[in-house]
Amino acid sequence: MSADQAAASQLPHDALDGLGDRLDRAVLDVAAKMKALQAAIAEQTQRADAMQQQAADLELQLAVTEARLAVEMMHAAGLAAQASHMMAVAMEAGVPALSELVDEQEASEAGKSRLAQIYEAAFDAKAAELGIEDPARFREG
Repeated sequence: MSADQAAASQLPHDALDGLGDRLDRAVLDVAAKMKALQAAIAEQTQRADAMQQQAADLELQLAVTEARLAVEMMHAAGLAAQASHMMAVAMEAGVPALSELVDEQEASEAGKSRLAQIYEAAFDAKAAELGIEDPARFREG
């Protein structure tokens, strides 16, 4: 008989049963805790996935908003250039009157009015500053 078997045979039978019960309870307790941890991990994974999707949606919204802002900035630059030119024309003597700048008949003959040319030049310059290629596709009619 080995030493372990001899030691086990010397323990009272009730002590072995009690030890087995405690071991069974400990195993069940650990299993329950593992199940709870797995559920918590699954919940955290779902939350992380939802947050990643929300971040992607927000990044898309930001990109669209930045593009719209760039177009508005180009438009504002074009309008500001027109206004500056009109103010300069109004203040200088011997320069064509404002009505000549926007004269439709003159515009149809030359292709574009002087103000339209000024607007487009400023619009395109702002687009270049913003790193936008082919700004003509953003100009309204």
